[in-house]
Amino acid sequence: MFNKIKITAPGRIHVNLFDMSNSGYRQNGGIGFCIAGLDTIIEFAACNNFKIIDNRATGYSDREIGSLIAFLEQLYASRAYAQKFSLTFLSGPAPHSGFGTGTSTRLACVEAAYRFNNVNADIRQIILASGRGGTSGVGVNTYFSGGMSIDLGVRSTSLPLAPSAARQGPSILPTQILSLPLPISWQIGIIVAPKAYRISAEEEINFFNRTCPVDPLSVQQSIYHALSGMACSAIESDFDTFCSAVNAIQGIEWKEAEWRAQVDSLAELRKALHGAGAKCVGLSSLGPAIYFMSDDLDAVLASLNLASDYWLTKCFPNNSGRTLEID
Repeated sequence: MFNKIKITAPGRIHVNLFDMSNSGYRQNGGIGFCIAGLDTIIEFAACNNFKIIDNRATGYSDREIGSLIAFLEQLYASRAYAQKFSLTFLSGPAPHSGFGTGTSTRLACVEAAYRFNNVNADIRQIILASGRGGTSGVGVNTYFSGGMSIDLGVRSTSLPLAPSAARQGPSILPTQILSLPLPISWQIGIIVAPKAYRISAEEEINFFNRTCPVDPLSVQQSIYHALSGMACSAIESDFDTFCSAVNAIQGIEWKEAEWRAQVDSLAELRKALHGAGAKCVGLSSLGPAIYFMSDDLDAVLASLNLASDYWLTKCFPNNSGRTLEID
């Protein structure tokens, strides 16, 4: 019997959702990729009762901690598990920033629960137990395998279009059609503006309600730029076309709505990045994280001359997914 588990879950960039039209063959789906350097690192230790300690610079609210504990209690009750644990966030980006920390945390908790209770589970079982992946499979797929993931959601049903966090849990996992590595030499810049808005889970539900359904034509455009643009250029190591596709996606209906949901300063930062020489600029999910790519990230950042209260970093693709250390 072991006493501790440490899971290092990489961050992810969510580029776009697909079929939010409610009138096509499919519902939901999306494209995104995994990045190194923005890891959420969680240590689990055997304990009599669930306890959460958040040492991140910006962590969960009391309400979010209560929600996570309630999820764990329900998970254990449904499976008659006995060995609980304390959960310590050692480090990681702020929640609700566009890096998929909520999904990573849920998946890590389920993995820890299974291991502490000596249960063998495959990836599908872990995802289903987490309750995530109901809208886009990007987060649940890149958590395990890294790289870039493209899925086409699920068959169209009468289910309302909503974020994964708002669902009770998917009964059918989204159909992933591509999982492929990104060239490890491609560098990605990340910027979070000091006045950017972190959209809560409740606000995300409201955003879906007022934005859906989108025009079916925009769904076709989204999938075209994802497959013919981003996927093919990643396979061919075609950096310029990859960036062109990312830029094109920003002008499609769903992504435009995500940009509009943010503060005006982010749109201004986007223009400034292009003016400074960035080849592409995108908003990860609903933000507030902005990602950009260039042949020379340092030159772009130097041209911007950002104030010290901007949070920025440079990272590379992660093509391997999460790591586990068991003690």
